[in-house]
Formats: sequence, C-alpha cells, structure tokens
Amino acid sequence: MCTRPAANLPRVSLMSVVLGVYPSSKYGTLTIADRLGGVAIQLQGFPIDAVKQLALRCAREAGKLSLERLKQPFSVEYKTSASDLVTAVDKEVEQYVADTILKEFPDHGILGEESTFQGESSAYETLWIIDPIDGTTNFVHQQINYAVSIAVYYRGEGMMGIVYDPSRDEMFCGIRGAGAYLNDRPLALKRKVKLEEALLCTSVFWNKRAEQIGIDRIVKKLAGKVRGMRLLGSAALEMAYVAAGRLDGYVSMALHPWDFAAGKIIVEEAGGIATQISGEALPYTQNSSVMACNPTFYDELRFHLHKSAES
Repeated sequence: MCTRPAANLPRVSLMSVVLGVYPSSKYGTLTIADRLGGVAIQLQGFPIDAVKQLALRCAREAGKLSLERLKQPFSVEYKTSASDLVTAVDKEVEQYVADTILKEFPDHGILGEESTFQGESSAYETLWIIDPIDGTTNFVHQQINYAVSIAVYYRGEGMMGIVYDPSRDEMFCGIRGAGAYLNDRPLALKRKVKLEEALLCTSVFWNKRAEQIGIDRIVKKLAGKVRGMRLLGSAALEMAYVAAGRLDGYVSMALHPWDFAAGKIIVEEAGGIATQISGEALPYTQNSSVMACNPTFYDELRFHLHKSAES
C-alpha cells in the first residue's frame, strides 16, 4: 500500500507485489499497465520504489514541519493581493522538500509553487511537482484544511500523487496502475451518482476570471441542480476528497499545476475522471481549468456546464 512496506518482503517492495513485477535492482526495469489507456509503459531505469518511499517521507516530514511552525510566530506576505498569501513556512517547507529530493536524486527536476528550484521543467525526464502548503489562507486563519501536495511525473506520465493533511494525519496516495489509498484503506469510486444527488466543490464563485467570462453564473445555475456545494479552499485536498468519495465532484476555472498534479493521479487511481472543463486532458506543467468527479456522472456534469454556457 502507500504507508508501510510489506512485512515479510525485505528486498521486494509492496509496490512490486501489487504490480506483479519485480525490479532486479533499485534502478531496474518495471512494466506498469496504464489502466486508463490500456497502454503498457516500459519504465527504463525509473526507481519506482525508491521514489515512492522518498515522496511519502517528504510529505510526512513536511506536514510535521508545518505543524511545528504553527506553534511559533511566522511572517505572512501578499503575493498578488490580500487574498493571495505566502508565508515563511511555505518557503521553508518547499526548500526542505526540494533539498531532500535533490540529495537523493540530483538529476530530477522540481516544479514548485514557491520557485525554490530554478531549472526548466521540460529539461527533466523525472519531474516532481510540489505545493508545500496548499491552502495557505486556511493555514494562516484556521490552522486546518491545508495539505502538502507532491506529484511525480516521468516522461510526461503521472506516476505518483500524494496529498497529506497533517492536521488530521490523512495520507491520500495514488500510484499509477496500483490504485489509490487513504492511509491503509483502498479507495474505489463504486457508488453511482446522479447530478441531482451530487455534493460538489468549487473555487469558481470567487475566481475573477470566472466572473469575467461568466462561468460563475454557470456554476451558480449548477448549484440549483445538485444536492449541495462546498468550498474548502484547498484544491489538492478537495480533489483527494473526490477520490475518497467525500465529495462527488470538483470544478475550478484556473489552477496551477502544483494545485492539481497530485490530485489528478489520486482521483484517476480511485476510478474517477479528472480533465479540463472542456474534456481535454490536463496538462502537467501549465495552468488549467479542472473538473474531477465520480465517473458515473462525468458526462452529465460536463453537459450541464456546456449547456449553461450556451444559454
């Protein structure tokens, strides 16, 4: 699973057991079935088990660091406005994660919200996408409802996504071809959902771009057709909640890749769908709209959004 190694397999990772493949060494060759596309990807030289263990350790230690810093005074700055905050803790946590990754894998690239790593994303075969504290406003005001988000992409394919909620000690983890987990519990979206029964989450209501193009009105119409709407203030956590079935869907007009990269993998490994609102595939290094939901009402949700846009 995602949180601990197999008890009686000291030299073979549990990931290998789940996938049914056994690397000959730390840097051996693995074959992983792409469950969504039905394509087998040959991962030459990709150290999947070492990456998994490092990502989990980084997420947990980063979460621990954030909790420790909450007990002390810390500085808060504006990025672009009073509603777009960054703290000294964001920067410290990202620096810790980046340093830890590069110590183990100096040839890997990092794309982080706080830009602690200056390399060009496209230059790296393996790219870690990091949001040290997703939900900084919640971190500052509530001290809950924030998360550490870490995704690992290899040759443009999402290999692993982790969203860790340190205030609740909840580790959401998705590994390509091996499923999704909340701590030790497997996640699988099996419940059938109709639009009228859905509990949705969105950041659209307060997004300025959404107001400019009118999509805020579209989502307001949607609010009248579903069971309820929520706004948590952490895209990574909201997408993880979709994977866990706590929410049925999530819609946002504009997110950065570090907001959705990990959540996308977790949702898909739980059996959900995560795309742009247009239905196109999500990019992994560019800003994008996001629609993530239980697959049983994906078409209905997308149809309603487009129908409302035309009316």
